[in-house]
Amino acid sequence: MRRVLRKSVWIPALLALYLIVFVVLGWRSFVAGLTSPLLYLGGTAVVAISIALLHFHLKKRESDHQKESR
Repeated sequence: MRRVLRKSVWIPALLALYLIVFVVLGWRSFVAGLTSPLLYLGGTAVVAISIALLHFHLKKRESDHQKESR
């Protein structure tokens, strides 16, 4: 049986990977003091929370769609 990867999993995972790449790329400027902690850590937290909310929204939408199909 082939298992399909759901949108509620792969879209947030792709966005989380994108966030990790940019957090790593921005680390040097953060350590050097070129970026404020509020901007670096706050921006990272806002994006991470947004990704989590997107995951839960897509998961609910998928379950609602499955209930309609039945």
